[in-house]
Amino acid sequence: MRWLPHPIKDRAEVKHPSDFRNHARGPLRDSGLVARRVLTYRHRLVASPGYLAEHPAPVIPRDLHNHRLLAFSLGKPDHRWTFIRAGHADRETVTFQPHFTMNDYIGLATALMAGSGIGDLPPVVQPEPLRDGRLIEVMPGWQFRTFDLSLVHLGHRHLPQPVRLFKDFATQMTASLFPDLPV
Repeated sequence: MRWLPHPIKDRAEVKHPSDFRNHARGPLRDSGLVARRVLTYRHRLVASPGYLAEHPAPVIPRDLHNHRLLAFSLGKPDHRWTFIRAGHADRETVTFQPHFTMNDYIGLATALMAGSGIGDLPPVVQPEPLRDGRLIEVMPGWQFRTFDLSLVHLGHRHLPQPVRLFKDFATQMTASLFPDLPV
């Protein structure tokens, strides 16, 4: 089996029945592919208690312009976060120039725990800092959209047994590995 790290677009990218990709963005465009959702989650906007002790916590998205914002980036020039007000249909987008960008969520989590500012993290990357209080969710009334993370493979009728076993294992294990994912 091979895990192919970037999101899949169509079956031409999958060369073998045991190739897997993650897929976190809406329905598949190619009907020759099969997706099995293994978890649903949303990123959280977080900061360290130390940062929040020195800076008043934002209450609404536009308050973020008064803070040092840290962002995950793969070299894109513009940064924006779209928030959905919990329990409502209200949406608000904040466009900003980050104080700091990084293309590694573990490094970004480290910077946030050090008190460098406010940033978004997926809960599957180092969930412990939120559990033990080293990071605190900021503006919990305004949330990011949810993602489905799926395993995607070619839709063969006779899927190799190791592939079937891995799909079952991944689906079963995510519940125990990530028991309190925000959705």
